[in-house]
Amino acid sequence: MKYRKSKVLIVDDSEVVRHILSKALTPEGYTIYSAIDGEDGWRKINELRPDIVLLDVEMPTRNGFDVLREVRENFKAEEIAVIMVTTQSDGKGIARAFEEGAFDYIPKPATESEIKARVRNAIRAIHLLREQKHLRQQAEAANQSKSAFLANMSHEIRTPMTAILGYTEILELEARTHQMPELFLDSLDTIRRNGGHLMELINDILDLSKIEAGKLDVESIACSPQTIVEEVMELVQVRAEAKGLKLETHFKFPLPAQIHSDPTRIRQILINLIGNAIKFTEVGTIRLETELLQAPYEEPQIQFTVVDQGIGMSEAQMTNLFRPFSQADSSTSRKYGGTGLGLTICKRLANILGGDISVESELNQGSRFSATVRTGSLAEIELLHELLDTNVISTTVAADNKTASVEEEFPLRGKHVLLAEDGPDNQKLISFILKKAGAEVSLAENGEEAYQAAIKEMERGSLFDVILMDMQMPILDGYSATRKVRDVGYTGPIISLTANAMEGDREKCLAVGCNDHITKPINRRQLVAMISEIAESSELCLS
Repeated sequence: MKYRKSKVLIVDDSEVVRHILSKALTPEGYTIYSAIDGEDGWRKINELRPDIVLLDVEMPTRNGFDVLREVRENFKAEEIAVIMVTTQSDGKGIARAFEEGAFDYIPKPATESEIKARVRNAIRAIHLLREQKHLRQQAEAANQSKSAFLANMSHEIRTPMTAILGYTEILELEARTHQMPELFLDSLDTIRRNGGHLMELINDILDLSKIEAGKLDVESIACSPQTIVEEVMELVQVRAEAKGLKLETHFKFPLPAQIHSDPTRIRQILINLIGNAIKFTEVGTIRLETELLQAPYEEPQIQFTVVDQGIGMSEAQMTNLFRPFSQADSSTSRKYGGTGLGLTICKRLANILGGDISVESELNQGSRFSATVRTGSLAEIELLHELLDTNVISTTVAADNKTASVEEEFPLRGKHVLLAEDGPDNQKLISFILKKAGAEVSLAENGEEAYQAAIKEMERGSLFDVILMDMQMPILDGYSATRKVRDVGYTGPIISLTANAMEGDREKCLAVGCNDHITKPINRRQLVAMISEIAESSELCLS
């Protein structure tokens, strides 16, 4: 980083002192300016923006401390450094100078070498501060570029993945209905599984980027450790059974009925840890242990421990375990696959939730991963000494859902949806999903067409039940189109469709007037449920 010739402003009401200071500093190559008192000095500070100000303490009209205070209130440390010039030798004036924000002081009288040295040190310090600021700005710019790249990458991959995964699901349903050959079903299952793996990779990269940028939102809500464990075990059961592995849970009592944390992130940690255990275990049992940790003078934590009988690790292999894109060794990646992001994300999530992740392992004997999270206050929280019976509730809910699904075969019947989407494949896919659910669908290929369609519907005295608005479109994008229809008084519900999944994307959509937000690849059931719920809510508001 190149620096211009340093500017030094000497502020002193004594012409003799100004001459001494100027004479000492002129051979150093600085550009020297002078001011005859505090008022003149403050005016020239604003005009010249010097690097260094040599400021006399005792002056008429405005003393040095008044000027120093003004400088520190209006300029940052890397912009102007102030050196007080003082005859006070009792220490009080010097101490006050530092308290008020001076960089250094020069006593009266002072030798030329002392004057040069103190100004030289101030120049070096201010250059270092500017260098740090420059590097910080570069780092921030690089981080913004990385975030923009990841957001763009996410969009470019998620858009085609919507069509790939969506059509695969439709073909699987049709294939089973028409009893297609097993090879056909296996091929579709392979496409769906590999598409799912690709989406997991994208989500891992985005999660890591959000964590590193400090932009990952976490909740702190009441949740049940027992329920979280049961939900996780249900989700990983199929993977374990496919390898012939046994899953066990063990609860150590007493256990709080509720904690305050982020259940989604806890599930993410546990699914990753158990998924790794399944991946690296060929035979045996995988056990998930849950217990409450309470130590004197420390906040209580819940500890989840995943114990497997897999390949284990040596001390050397565990060294890089929690570093991004690292695995135990290169052969692990070749044999088992994966990016090495999972454990890094889990550890950082645990840290954010007030805990940590530790590991104990022995080569060829298995591993023991322990994840802790803060519980929040346990005052007035029931401590369980046995598990709550959730089977009755689950069975009732399942039965209700089954009945509802039969009754709601066409949940969007009677609903008119405007789909604003420029991608032909996604137009066909989303239209198919909506029509299959009973909806009438109108198409708009860009934001301008969506705006015109909404206006025409308003002129006819009605509104679309829902507008599905893709946010990245030609001619007029979804953000501008939404803002435009809201500006003319359109009050119908709008749901944004976007392949972007970075921090703030949902808020950005809501800010322009969307009612809700759904990301690509689109989950068929989630999309239909969201449209149904928002359309019904809108009808109730209008009735």
